Amino acid sequence: MESLRAKFTTAFRSERLIYRAIDMQDIPLAARMLWDPINQGFGDPTLYTPISGTVGSVMVQKGLEASLLAVLICLPNPQAQKDPLPGLPGNNLRVAQESAIPIGSLMLGKPTAPKTDHWRWTRMGLGIAEEYQGNGYGKEAVNWALDWAFEFAGMHRVELTTASYNDRAISMYKSLGFKEEGRKRETIYMDRRWWDMVEFGILEGEWEVLRGKNPGQSGGQRFVQGGI
Repeated sequence: MESLRAKFTTAFRSERLIYRAIDMQDIPLAARMLWDPINQGFGDPTLYTPISGTVGSVMVQKGLEASLLAVLICLPNPQAQKDPLPGLPGNNLRVAQESAIPIGSLMLGKPTAPKTDHWRWTRMGLGIAEEYQGNGYGKEAVNWALDWAFEFAGMHRVELTTASYNDRAISMYKSLGFKEEGRKRETIYMDRRWWDMVEFGILEGEWEVLRGKNPGQSGGQRFVQGGI
């Protein structure tokens, strides 16, 4: 189908960003971006201690092993865009991925209990390098990941959590259609204050409404998957 061909050639791109798999050699880079002091404080509300490069890399490696999807969020390399391969959109995407400039990472985790695979849910986590924050790249990447989860992976729900002091993240999640589903009140201690852990989720049907799709449709015949 031509519609699928077109979708495959643009599946790992969004308006400004490119997404590629995290290779083993990328793990130290991903760790540095995720565990800089700003990302660590807002993204990981556990005890705030220095994270060494080795420990950060081990944590990224464990995340990869437990992930349904793990990608580097990248900006296109302007030079690669100047020299496209004529008539070869798939190869052009590969060239663009290989030369792209990493600015963050995103993962969708697998359910930890095998007997819940058929529930078709995943938990999202992401981080954007500090120098690239404030440009809407995180919002664009989350929006792309939702499309991937519901169109390609057959998920029924995507969920995530954040600390109540992470105002920017909460505002972004709500703007993308996530619903606040609950709070663990005063469960996080940071900077001499108690904060809530906030749970967010978005369902397949809610995403379909946002994208203007008919219920049970994803650009054509529905993709049904009994598990991950």
